[in-house]
This record gives sequence, C-alpha cells and structure tokens, in this order.
Amino acid sequence: MVAAFNLIGREDGKYYRVEDFCNAASVARGTFYNYFNSIADLYSILADELSADFNDAVHEVIDQPLSAATRTALAIRYHIKAAMDNPSWGWAIVHTSLGSEVLGPVVSMQAKQTIVEGIAAGEFSIRDAELGKALLLGAALGNTLDVLHGRATPDCPERLAQSILLALGVSSEDAAAIVGQPLPELRPRNDSASASPVNFWAVLPASKSD
Repeated sequence: MVAAFNLIGREDGKYYRVEDFCNAASVARGTFYNYFNSIADLYSILADELSADFNDAVHEVIDQPLSAATRTALAIRYHIKAAMDNPSWGWAIVHTSLGSEVLGPVVSMQAKQTIVEGIAAGEFSIRDAELGKALLLGAALGNTLDVLHGRATPDCPERLAQSILLALGVSSEDAAAIVGQPLPELRPRNDSASASPVNFWAVLPASKSD
C-alpha cells in the first residue's frame, strides 16, 4: 500500500498502470492480482486506508453535542487544512475518491446525515439533503484541488466553510461566528499498531509531524 501511495500521491497519480504499481512494489504482476482485482479495486481499498484513521480523528472532535452547522464547518476546515499540510495525502485522496461518491462513501454518508440533522433542527434552510451534500462535497473537492495547485489562500478552510454554511441557509452572522471558533488539534489513534501504514499521520511530511 505504501508503494501505491507513493505513486498515487502525486499530481499525475491517476495515470498509472498495473505494471507501474508492480515495479514500485518490486512484485510480479501475478502478485498484484493476488490482492487486487483491478486498479479500480486498488484505488478503492487505498481510499479506505487513507481516510479511515483521519475520519476517526475528526469524529472524535465533532461527535459531541454540537450543532450541525458547527460540525459541518469543523469537518470542512479539517479536510482542507489536511490537504494543505500533507499535499501527497491530498492528491491520493483526490485520485482515489472520484467513484460513485465524491470523497468516498463514508464521508458522503456522514455529510448527508449531518445535513439531514441540520434541516430537521431548523439550522439549514436548504430543503434537499442530497443536493446539500453534493454542494458541500463538490465545493470541498474543488477547493482541495485549488490547494494542491497552489491557488488557495491560507484562510481558505474558513472561507470555504463559511461559504458552504451560507449556501446551506445559515445566516451571515451565525456562519461568521461558527467558522471563527478555534480548531481543536486532531490526534491520531492511540493503537498505532492497527493504524494503516498510509494513514494521514504515517505519510505526513517530516516538517509537519515534528
């Protein structure tokens, strides 16, 4: 998985063949197919490996008695900041998550559920949770690419979160107050032995992990 990450975590990471992954891992083509049915299968598994520990850490923070708007803003800020801190991880997330669900099924499901809760609580005026999810995840993906291509400003996590809250129907005053809240530090899981070798912290650049 680490060899696959080293290829996919690049701007051109979507263009590799089975042979490229085999060469990177120093394994035969047959060995590749002992583990994966196709490149699409590899990308799907790698997407889970890349995001699972990070999503767990995010939900350690947001699975609290917080408003849906606050949880939405925190999740957006964490994901965009992660791409800023760890571009290789960001590229790998982009390349592996463009399947049936933008940014993967787990993130998609969680985003929709939060929007459903926000609508039910009267926090969001948008009526269609599926549309709200598409708006949120599409904007997050686009902003991630802006980050990776060097087009984003340092405050883009907060600006994006505020814009999405406004689009979901949060008032300007409330949206500004929510994104102005401190962003608690994310911490990796304690049971490091069970963590993926390509989780966010395992592949964090040395300058960011000190």
